Amino acid sequence: MRVTGRVYAGVAAALLVALVVVSCGGGEEEAPAVPEPTATEAATPAPAETQAAAVALHIGGVLPETGSLAFLGVPMIAAVRLAVEDVNAQGGNVTLSLADSATNPATGLEGARRLLGEGAHVIVGAGASAVSQAFVQTLFDEQVPQCAASNTSPVFTTQENAAYYFRTIPPDTAMAPVIADVVVSMGHSRIAIIGRADAWGNALDALLRDEFEKLGAETLSVLYDPETASYSAEVAAVVNYDPDIAINLGFSSDGSETVRQLIESGVGPERQFAATGLYSPTLWESVDASNPSVLDGMFGISQTTKGTSDFKQRLTARAGDYLAYGAEAYDCVILMALAARIVGDPGDGEAMMAAIAGLTHEGEECRTYGECAALIDEGKDIDYSGVSGPINLSAEGDPTIAVYSIHTWEDGGNPITLSTETVDLVARD
Repeated sequence: MRVTGRVYAGVAAALLVALVVVSCGGGEEEAPAVPEPTATEAATPAPAETQAAAVALHIGGVLPETGSLAFLGVPMIAAVRLAVEDVNAQGGNVTLSLADSATNPATGLEGARRLLGEGAHVIVGAGASAVSQAFVQTLFDEQVPQCAASNTSPVFTTQENAAYYFRTIPPDTAMAPVIADVVVSMGHSRIAIIGRADAWGNALDALLRDEFEKLGAETLSVLYDPETASYSAEVAAVVNYDPDIAINLGFSSDGSETVRQLIESGVGPERQFAATGLYSPTLWESVDASNPSVLDGMFGISQTTKGTSDFKQRLTARAGDYLAYGAEAYDCVILMALAARIVGDPGDGEAMMAAIAGLTHEGEECRTYGECAALIDEGKDIDYSGVSGPINLSAEGDPTIAVYSIHTWEDGGNPITLSTETVDLVARD
């Protein structure tokens, strides 16, 4: 994706000559409607001539089956498996191997290395930005493409060793202004930020402090090692600051504990706000499973759950009702499979990334693997509009449209959506 000064310079032009194929280019709220394929389109295999051209692609998934983001791993893993099934039913040839990241950088690195040793051409994952940071250098060295469905740290956008990295979820540069605007519009001007000192927390903390400064609000930032045995000192610092509101940049394992300690120390739920890493409709269960009302009055933000109604029904049957990042994970697989079809050799990481760079804009729109593959085989440029909606990858490999939902809990832990906010990163620039 990072064309200027990166490994992709000049590769796209060479591909066109060599291949003679052009490829250009957490309570949930419904995302803006996008045209959706019928059930028949989703299940119908591609024509025989398309099936004959299928290229074997081995996908490795480094996703959280356990650990603090395991609840996000459920829909993502189910979506990846569903995408593989759909690709193969529509004329593709994809195999999948999974490694549990355990929401732990060291475990994620070990899993990525194992999958590469088993012959994976590409990697989908990881769930957490910090886990992806643990193996992004390895994938850079091996020239292996990686697609992340839930990494929102803005660091990946510009770092040099992320040249083989792209994602189907927008970075937090889109979310920070939304949080700041919502919090200040509530009348708050003294803000505490408490959370993880990792790739995600550090970056979002910096973005938030900058946004609050622009709005004239004061901030205190208290970040901690997520592996520490106690967060009492950090909680005490927030309590002593006496904020109007505390924004929590934690995951369920650590963030739910800081929420509980803050409540016990007098910073009630109405003075707390959960960012995307912590927000879930059932967060109260992690804070106090015996008290559904423990978070009543607390606010939170989530990436708006995307997907056509048909896709959501299919994924719900496999993953349950919480579908966060499922559509984005599905689209990672489809984009990888389409790039493999264009390149012919999925082991050529440079060519794969050059192909991916042109799959999501300025071509003939298509919405399933089979439909897109048929157009590719006809030598046409395509614009893949996925189940997560139009992706429109930037030169840095980031989607440029973000949709967020603002939530609260009330009446015994019931999640209520208060508003939906859309951010166009291109327009903001």
